[in-house]
Amino acid sequence: MGWVETLLRKSCERTLTKEEVLHSLFHMIEINENTLHQIQSDKRDFGPELEELKQTEIRDLDFHLKYYRSLVNYINSLQENKIFEKRY
Repeated sequence: MGWVETLLRKSCERTLTKEEVLHSLFHMIEINENTLHQIQSDKRDFGPELEELKQTEIRDLDFHLKYYRSLVNYINSLQENKIFEKRY
């Protein structure tokens, strides 16, 4: 995940802290969870074509939630000073 470290380093250079990056990810998780819950709890019959689109949207949201959570876990595992460490 070298690109994540690069992104974090660039974010830090622009005054974003690790906590701010995590806060942003938590916000995205919350938005995606709320949207997923709304879609899953909607029991209207939209017909087969829209039902397929609904299932695709559910799979996409589920993927994004797993992705954001894995980023949170990865970022949490980094020590703050490793983010600033230069790599050659």
